Amino acid sequence: MLLKLKNPAGMKALVLNGVKSFSLLDRPLPVPGEGEVLMRVAAAAICRTDAKMWASGHRDLVLPRILGHEVVGSLREDPGRLYAVWPGTACGNCSACRQGRQNLCREMRITGFHRDGGFAGFMAVPRTSLVAVPDGLPASTAALAEPLACAVHAVRQAAIASGERVLIYGGGTLGHLLGLACAERGARVGMIDPDKEKLHRGRGLRLRRGISVEDHSGADAGQVDVALNATSSPDAFMAGVGRLKPGGRFCLFSGLGGAAGDMHRLIDELHYRELLFVGSYGCTAEDMREALRLLSKSGDDLRFLIERTIALDEVPSAMERVLAGKGFRLVVA
Repeated sequence: MLLKLKNPAGMKALVLNGVKSFSLLDRPLPVPGEGEVLMRVAAAAICRTDAKMWASGHRDLVLPRILGHEVVGSLREDPGRLYAVWPGTACGNCSACRQGRQNLCREMRITGFHRDGGFAGFMAVPRTSLVAVPDGLPASTAALAEPLACAVHAVRQAAIASGERVLIYGGGTLGHLLGLACAERGARVGMIDPDKEKLHRGRGLRLRRGISVEDHSGADAGQVDVALNATSSPDAFMAGVGRLKPGGRFCLFSGLGGAAGDMHRLIDELHYRELLFVGSYGCTAEDMREALRLLSKSGDDLRFLIERTIALDEVPSAMERVLAGKGFRLVVA
C-alpha cells in the first residue's frame, strides 16, 4: 500500500514491515533527537545483510524499519560536504568502548537495524557517527566506506603483517575489499572463488595490487600464514583451516551458512598445529576513517564494485539477486 501524506516537507521511504514485506511510503522528514542531525541521503549501498533481513529477519532487527547501513549524505548546515555514516552508536563508557572496541559495546544501536537507515530521502544521524568524505570522492564510491571499514577491521584483528602470505576465500565485494586492505599492509595475497565472472571484473584491482588468483580445486595449494573467509561456505572455512601453516591464523570474517564440517577434525587442527582463530565483527569509527583514506587513494580501482545505481522503488525487486550473491554492490542514489 502506498500511503500519501499531505505534509509538504516529506520524503519517500522504503519500510520493511516483515519478512519479504516492503512498503514505499511518503513520510514526514525525521525529527533529529538530542545529539542528532538531519542528513539528506546521497547514496546507500545494498548489503547482503539487508537482503538477509528482508528474507528472514536478524537478531538485531527491530520492525518496522527503514534498512540501509552503508550510507553517504550531506547536512542542511553544510550542503557542500559529504559524510559517511558509521552505523554504530555506542555507550562510550563500558570496558569495550574504553578499549576502543565500540563495535562490541553491549548497548550498541545500529543504523538500519535498531534505528532507521538510508533507504529514504533523509535520515536522522548521531553527530558522532559522521565521518567526513575526502574531497573529490563520489558519493557512490564513498558508500563502500562501511564494508571497506569492516575489511580494515578484519585485517587489524588478524594482525596481518608485511610479507605474510594471506589467502582470501570469496571474490565478491568483500573479498576484493579484504584483498585491498591486506595488500595495503604489504601482505602477499591470494584469492579463491569459483565465479570466474567476478574474478574477471576484479582483474584490474588485483593486477595493480599484486593479488593472485588460486585454482579453486586447490591444485596450486601451499601453506599460508593467514586465511580469511568472505563467504559463508562451511567447505571454504574447512579448506582454509587446512591451508594454514602450523601456528597460522584464521580470521572468521563471514558467518557460516551451516555446520563447519567435522568438529573433531577442527579441534585436532587447532590443538596439534597450534592454530589461532579470531573473529571479526563490524567496524569502529576509526576503521571508517581508515577506509575513507583508502577509498580516496584507490577509489578509481574500486569502481567495478558498483554494479549499478538504482532508484528506491527498485530495491524490493533486487533483493533476491543480492541474497544470492550475484554481482557486486547496487547503490540507491
